Amino acid sequence: MNIKGLTEFLDSEDNRQFFKILQGLDEISINKIQNLESANPDKPIKELLSQIQLQKENIKKIPSANNLLLSRKGAQQASSQQLAKYHADKFQKFDIIADLCCGIGIDLINLAQNKKQVYAVELDKDTLQIAKYNCNKLKNIKFINRRAEEFADVVDAIFIDPDRRSGKTRKIAPEKYSPPLSSVIKLRYVCPDIAVKLSPAHDYHKLKLPQDSTLEFVSESGNLKEILLCMGKLATKNCQIKAVLLPSLLTIHESRPHLDVSEIKNYLYEPDAAIIRAGLVKELGNMIGYQLIDKKIALLTGSKMILNEFGKTYNVKQIMPFNLKSARKYLREHSIGNLIIKTRGFPEKEEKFRKKFKLNGTNSVIMFIIRRGKGHLIIFALLQNKTLA
Repeated sequence: MNIKGLTEFLDSEDNRQFFKILQGLDEISINKIQNLESANPDKPIKELLSQIQLQKENIKKIPSANNLLLSRKGAQQASSQQLAKYHADKFQKFDIIADLCCGIGIDLINLAQNKKQVYAVELDKDTLQIAKYNCNKLKNIKFINRRAEEFADVVDAIFIDPDRRSGKTRKIAPEKYSPPLSSVIKLRYVCPDIAVKLSPAHDYHKLKLPQDSTLEFVSESGNLKEILLCMGKLATKNCQIKAVLLPSLLTIHESRPHLDVSEIKNYLYEPDAAIIRAGLVKELGNMIGYQLIDKKIALLTGSKMILNEFGKTYNVKQIMPFNLKSARKYLREHSIGNLIIKTRGFPEKEEKFRKKFKLNGTNSVIMFIIRRGKGHLIIFALLQNKTLA
């Protein structure tokens, strides 16, 4: 894709109107493409259609995608609209900031609102060209084609989303990023207040972090999206680890409480993925008055129904030792046609195990398979509706 040519083409109001007409077309056949190219030999039809396809693929993640230019890699690494807004909110009190590794500009658009000056740094020239196009209405941004670790301008705070992709491979270890985390930490000599996105898959226990830092485990609609390392004034005071749940903005901080292990009671509680990944299940249990079902399993249990946005509550219907024959009997007797399987400490993959059951009915149930001691338990349960709270 010729990004420079495409952005120059879209500088014209007439060409932008032509692009909007293409966006409104239904499915486009090969013949339609050929006809469009024949009728418009001066227009980059294939590049425009490729953009439209990328916009459609990313409209859920980025609701404003129809008004932006995208690249496949840039869209994959870009923050969702909710995450970008969360990042921007953290930088509200700063007037002069830098967005290093700015990508195609999704975070940048949000970060730059109501700022005196913003520096947007990106090493890849095509990606920087896309960011310029996407941010063309913002006049407070200075775009710089440079390595992020070479940034040396005076700013109040820095946001950085290092490149974590090489081809189709995602880099998990922070020292494999571009720039590596050690180089990002060195930028604190330029500005001590930095927020950097890390892969949620990384084992954060191995990180050696500055004392004035907070690791934020951020989920969106129950899915863990990132670990945000916040340093200096961007960190939460006296807090090393916390979970942040979007869109509710609920948070839970590390406090290391004692929490007992209990037999399984009337209800199971499955914490949000951010809470589990941050190791804050005990904190949640202490907050809602639930107990652990096992020291190594991220499930809580209690006698009273709790409905909130920190996780999902399940009404326990049946508990039995792991036995396929007994499980099949339960599913048959309760006319189960829709079965969701959740495992904890069980070696077999959920979808593969599901094929062992013949489902025939109209009812639904969740089957938990949980390791207890040297064996496993099966728990049949129903998800409780939060609207009842």
